[in-house]
Amino acid sequence: MWVYILIAIIILVIVAAAVLLYLRSVKTQMIDTQYSKLHEVNQLPFKLDLVKLKNYNLHGEAKGLYNNWQDEWNDTLNTHSTHATNALEQSKKDVEQFKFSQSTKNNELAGENIELIQKKYDELTEEIAGFTKAVEEGKHQNVESERLYREAKRDVLANGHKFGDAKKPLEEVIKAYEPEVAKYEKMVNDGDYIRANEFIFNTYNELLNLKDSMDEIPKLIKEVQKELPQQFQELRYGCRDLRAKGYDLDHIKVENRLSTLKSNLNRVEPLVAKLELEEADSILENIHDELDDMYELVEHEVNAKNKFDGGKDVITDELFNAKALNYTLRTEIDYIQEQYHIDESDVQKVMNYENEIENLISIYSGMIEETEKNTTRYSAIVDNIDYLKNNAHTIHEEQNSIQEHLVNLREDDAEARENLRYVIDRKEKVYRELMSSNLVTLPEQFIVMKHEIEVDVKEIENYFNRRPLNVEYVKAKVNDTVLMMNKFEQEAYAVMRDSQLTELMIQYGNRFRSTDSDLNAHLNEAERLFKENRYKRALDVAKDAIESVEPGSAAKIEKQFDNN
Repeated sequence: MWVYILIAIIILVIVAAAVLLYLRSVKTQMIDTQYSKLHEVNQLPFKLDLVKLKNYNLHGEAKGLYNNWQDEWNDTLNTHSTHATNALEQSKKDVEQFKFSQSTKNNELAGENIELIQKKYDELTEEIAGFTKAVEEGKHQNVESERLYREAKRDVLANGHKFGDAKKPLEEVIKAYEPEVAKYEKMVNDGDYIRANEFIFNTYNELLNLKDSMDEIPKLIKEVQKELPQQFQELRYGCRDLRAKGYDLDHIKVENRLSTLKSNLNRVEPLVAKLELEEADSILENIHDELDDMYELVEHEVNAKNKFDGGKDVITDELFNAKALNYTLRTEIDYIQEQYHIDESDVQKVMNYENEIENLISIYSGMIEETEKNTTRYSAIVDNIDYLKNNAHTIHEEQNSIQEHLVNLREDDAEARENLRYVIDRKEKVYRELMSSNLVTLPEQFIVMKHEIEVDVKEIENYFNRRPLNVEYVKAKVNDTVLMMNKFEQEAYAVMRDSQLTELMIQYGNRFRSTDSDLNAHLNEAERLFKENRYKRALDVAKDAIESVEPGSAAKIEKQFDNN
């Protein structure tokens, strides 16, 4: 037994030893990897990036930056490289002593120091790249500034007339930039690249603004001397022509406002001469706003007149038609009120419409009177155009509806009388057919229905004799009677059909009575039901009887009867 225990212990010891040796191998590889990384960061080409600065003037700011970047890199490299090396050496010893946990900590510490070196390298190279890029941009802006300066100077000398009184101030401003360009070169020669870049950036943007101002000044002068005075004249003469055509434009106050605008316009050229362009632009913007407002008001007056001219004939027709129809309605109402019942609200509407139409005509006449004056402010009366058109149209439509109702009264009266005559004729015809049919006796229901129809007819005839006649009531009453008549007719013809078919079925079945006792019994039952006025049931019994001896014969008889 103890032998097996010993073997198991030996196996455990071997396995444990193998695991330890494996872990030591893994940790050793990790340490070697960190050594490789440390070697790589120690070989980073920072000096190659730094040496680029020697292409510039290493004085002043440039010298300071060069020394700071070099010192910062050396300090970082020496400090963190030493810390990383020590940590890796200690980690290596820990592995040899199988202190894997402590080895991992030292290995991670070394990795942190290596990362700090890499991070510092990236940071410093980015700063160097930013510096060189800024220097190149400064050189480009310096070249562009010299070009803008030369072009501005040449433009003033060659085309000074287009700048007017602003020529001399522009020459002074341009001349002031001559020493500015030289200042940049001195700063660069002194190695003060940062100050030089800031200086040339401001100078470049000032020259761009100067160029924009020089482009704008001739336009401003042209606008002040030609374009706006021309617009003033066009507006003034245009308004005079409109007044001659009958427009009232006093509310726009064109002359007063133009006088004020002209005074403001006179302030612009001195401002342009002093290069105070922002204030000059502000005044011109206000002038344009005032002109736009006046043009808009004038256009509103022209549109108002066009709208008035376009709607005048329509309103005239609408008012004429509404007034003529109102007179017709009042005449018709007076005539038919004795014959027919008319809703009092319709009568009152027609009377009210007469007053409304007169009011609309009064408003319209006032508008016409205004337009017949020497001058007319169309914007003050044009709002009434839509009011008149809409109201006149509404009145006309509603009066048409009332007129249609009055016409319908006569038509409904005639229709009701015609339907009543139809009921009387049909009632008598159906009743005669019932009496001459093969019915044993006339069923009670038809006597009752005939009586009810006759009562309704008599009542309706009495209503027709009344004055004024309520057509709607009489029409509804007649329609109800027509429905009752239709029911009377349908049921009567249904009973007569059943009775005649029953006779035919019994006659057809008589040929089988002597040979079929069951059929004979059924036909006897059908005859009994027939005598009791139970025609529907008698028909069903007779049909079943002959179908039992000759299938299909009942349907054939019924089809022949319906076709005849």
